[in-house]
Amino acid sequence: MFRSVAFPLVPLASSVVIGLGLGLAACGGTDIEGSGFEKAGTGKNDTFETGKGTPSENGLGDSKPATSDDLAACATSSAVAEQRPVYLVFMYDKSGSMANDGKWSSAKAATRAFFESPDSKGLYASLTYFPENDSCSTSKYTTPKVGVTALPSTLFGQSLDGQGPGGGTPTRPALEGAISYAQSVAAGQGKDGKVAIVLVTDGEPAGCDKNDVKDVQNLAATVSSTIPTYVIGVGDSLAKLDDIAAGGGTGSALIVSTSNPAQIQADFAKAIEKIKGEALSCDYTMPPPPSGAAFDKSKVNVQYTPEGGTPSTLGYNQDCTGGTGWKYDDPNNPTTVSLCAASCDATKGKGGKVDIVFGCATQTGVK
Repeated sequence: MFRSVAFPLVPLASSVVIGLGLGLAACGGTDIEGSGFEKAGTGKNDTFETGKGTPSENGLGDSKPATSDDLAACATSSAVAEQRPVYLVFMYDKSGSMANDGKWSSAKAATRAFFESPDSKGLYASLTYFPENDSCSTSKYTTPKVGVTALPSTLFGQSLDGQGPGGGTPTRPALEGAISYAQSVAAGQGKDGKVAIVLVTDGEPAGCDKNDVKDVQNLAATVSSTIPTYVIGVGDSLAKLDDIAAGGGTGSALIVSTSNPAQIQADFAKAIEKIKGEALSCDYTMPPPPSGAAFDKSKVNVQYTPEGGTPSTLGYNQDCTGGTGWKYDDPNNPTTVSLCAASCDATKGKGGKVDIVFGCATQTGVK
């Protein structure tokens, strides 16, 4: 018999909790009951979520169910693979217009709630404000008011309480400062994790030279492949902020409308929740092989089990052709396992769990 160690996936719908985790199926002396693989598999490729649709139909790509017996027959080792930590670098707009329509108080309350929520455990964040005395100097925005701190934490709320809206919108130098700081985090404390910038603003850039939307978009694009920039727009008629988000590699801005001030806090919280889910992504630290064993990339599988459903083994797809399956960061010396975009999207918010299984021939083979 074998044992599986895995952490559950938690739905995003009403909480900022994201618990996408990995484990390894392994031979051992522990009974399978409670392992996460009991009653796993029927021999039919007919279950993905709540018993409806095949894995391919639901975006997972080539996959097949794997039974407990399948895993027990070939799994050979046990270890726990941990999700890569996430570091969110917040650059927070406190320009004069944030005083209008209840934007400052509502956004502050929502941001504070996120930083202090027990559901933020496992994340790290920093917080910097702009403008700083209306300065257009990048150096004014490279040192955060709250440095990288493990969440939950009350330090952010205390910092927010000491701030108030006023001044212009020097977005480009502020983002330059955020990038500089994010890069230092990525090279240091966050080198084994994922770093992302969260730009919170209620308007388009204003003041300073080379500070229009296109300038900021191009700046965000220079680091988007390694440090994405998410944009939360607080207000209405902010369509041009989509360009900054696109430059930052995150698609479009998340707009919190102020047409109903009472809704600002709820909408802002949803925007941060979405960013958290996307930033966590589907990247996992590759656990080392057991002591004395050599890593064999041809005998690793990734399996997704939806909540209440049947497990399916995702196909290895190093190029992520078609967007489904999974890949290594480096097939010859892997440190990370990642789900391809479509498969990642198909598992987010669905509940359930993801497992890594060692010892079984890799589905689709390793090229």
